[in-house]
Amino acid sequence: MTLPMENQHEAADLFARGTIVTVGMFDGVHVGHRHILDQLTAKARELEFQPVVVTFDQHPRIVLGKDVGDFRLLSDVKRRRSGLCNFFGYEVYLHVIHFDRQSAMHSACQFVKDCLLDQLNMKALVLGYDNMFGSKANNDFDQLPRLAEESGFQIVVDTPVEAGGVAISSTRIRHALKSGTLDEVKELLGRNYAVAGTVVRGRGVGKTLGYPTANISLDEPMQALPKEGVYAVSVVVEGGKERFPAMANLGPQPTFDEKTSTFEVNIIGSSENLYEKHLTIEFLVYLRETRKFASVDELVSQLERDRSASLAIFNQ
Repeated sequence: MTLPMENQHEAADLFARGTIVTVGMFDGVHVGHRHILDQLTAKARELEFQPVVVTFDQHPRIVLGKDVGDFRLLSDVKRRRSGLCNFFGYEVYLHVIHFDRQSAMHSACQFVKDCLLDQLNMKALVLGYDNMFGSKANNDFDQLPRLAEESGFQIVVDTPVEAGGVAISSTRIRHALKSGTLDEVKELLGRNYAVAGTVVRGRGVGKTLGYPTANISLDEPMQALPKEGVYAVSVVVEGGKERFPAMANLGPQPTFDEKTSTFEVNIIGSSENLYEKHLTIEFLVYLRETRKFASVDELVSQLERDRSASLAIFNQ
């Protein structure tokens, strides 16, 4: 668990005075995470320390194989890189640690000593209200206050952030996505849920119907998606900043007896060739379930209604 070589000189200068650190996966960076980041950056200004977010390149639950059958990620953790960055609006140093089964054996106190104190020159540690790290087999998390006193760093414990009387969590967001309740997802995230991926070749059925679609291969294969159905979405094409209205289909194409589930997006009013381009898709509203139509003409009529609804939602 060491800093990448290309960042060591940069980090040494930033960490000379000291750092204030928070540790977590920050999967999705929801409203609760942002509250912790608010505390981190506010305390950093007060103490004049460099704020540091310590996270991991792989989700521990996946590495350790804990109930991963239906588990999905809210963000693409593989793209995280160590260094100064704008982390969802917060100017911090993002320290990404490679997580594997060997590092999973480190106790909380060992992790704090070897990584946070020795490498990051930590002077203060911000913990979420339910924050825990370190090996459960070698659990000494409750000894952190004693270690803090011995080593001379502060511990700041954040308070829970609730919505509807229940604490906000990544698990709660995953459940809301699975049920298709996008309003709840937006409330918990503080923004619309978005995914990213590259356009790949599809069957070309949409084009024959007058609704050409971009077939999406997600950047993160384990990315969480809402329940199957038709959605009003917005799209940003790589290299641009403009958001385009669009509609998306998640699931099979039962009218054509196609049972394979796909993720297809029809950008309204665009004739651009999107093959192999990178798209960011933001989910706005769940429109309807995927179903089998009696005829292609009936399907086309429904697609026209879906397109009108998607455009109206986007323009709101």
